[in-house]
Amino acid sequence: MPKRADLSDTFCPVGRSAEILGDRAVLLILRDLFFGRRRFEAIAANTGLGPQLVSARLKLLVREDVVERHVYQDRPLRHEYRLTAKGKDLFDVLYAMRNWAERWAYAPGETGGGPAMRYIHRACGADVGTAVVCPGCGEALHYGDLKGEPSAPLQAEQAARSGG
Repeated sequence: MPKRADLSDTFCPVGRSAEILGDRAVLLILRDLFFGRRRFEAIAANTGLGPQLVSARLKLLVREDVVERHVYQDRPLRHEYRLTAKGKDLFDVLYAMRNWAERWAYAPGETGGGPAMRYIHRACGADVGTAVVCPGCGEALHYGDLKGEPSAPLQAEQAARSGG
């Protein structure tokens, strides 16, 4: 297999982004962090990724200052992971990917007739669909503004992954 090109020193912003984010494991870990999963075990269970891969990608995200590691238990020593300001700024990227997928990545009826993930604007309670500006109150949507409600098929998938 050919070796992947290192894009860490390119002047191309898409190349620089791809160097950090161009891995599905990173995107799935970020998705889980955006949904409030902070602990290693929960992230590994929900993403379906192996522990070595989760560990390696979390180390990358910490090294790139996208995520911070915090101790939540001393004995045995355990950490949780939290998004930094740099990490929170990735909300728009993942939200755009979600919106694209809701429109293009599913067969008709595959999600049970609605979106796989429904988002509600916390400030006014409006269902935002795939909007970037709340259709209820007109506010631009940012990190922390939305509450996600997974569809029944997505809930079943998540329960099966976590063993519950």
